[in-house]
Amino acid sequence: MNKLFLFITATLLFARVNPFEPVVKPYNYEIIKPDYFKTKKVYFPNDARILKKIIFVYQSVDGDIKQKEVVINKNIDFHKPITLIHKVVKFPTIKLHFLDLFDMYIKNRTIFISTKDRLVRHMFLVSPFRLVLDFSKDANFLTLIRRVKNSIVKKVVVGNHNGYYRVVIFFDAKYFYKIKKLAKGVKIELR
Repeated sequence: MNKLFLFITATLLFARVNPFEPVVKPYNYEIIKPDYFKTKKVYFPNDARILKKIIFVYQSVDGDIKQKEVVINKNIDFHKPITLIHKVVKFPTIKLHFLDLFDMYIKNRTIFISTKDRLVRHMFLVSPFRLVLDFSKDANFLTLIRRVKNSIVKKVVVGNHNGYYRVVIFFDAKYFYKIKKLAKGVKIELR
């Protein structure tokens, strides 16, 4: 009896109010303009003759510390530095039109969906990473698919459902996102 009482007491002490709420939030809602790496010069000691490999240690989108190894195995001149240059890709602004439902504007890491329809819910799915948005409107149309080039968005699929339509945006990688509901639509910021 004492063991049962001790077990119940211990269970109640460590129980949470809502067991389905995650302990750690999966993403940060604050989008901060990233400070991108631009250039770095690396000088070698005077006894360096062959560059065998370069190891990049980086933090991934989910917070893990990972590394990528690049094998070089070439002669170098230690008198001259090696310069690492990182150029941020600027994508052109893309406009997509979906019947009389909405227009979508994609510029770099910002997406704007111009619609008067109310955003009912949103969620993200992984493998492949995609964002799902449901807008309330009773419409009748066949599924629309638009493939996108030169953008972080790879494909947009719009499907008709009972009382709402679903917009699925497929991305080229995993991103943190923030959704703002505006008077003339929805703004999605990615990082």
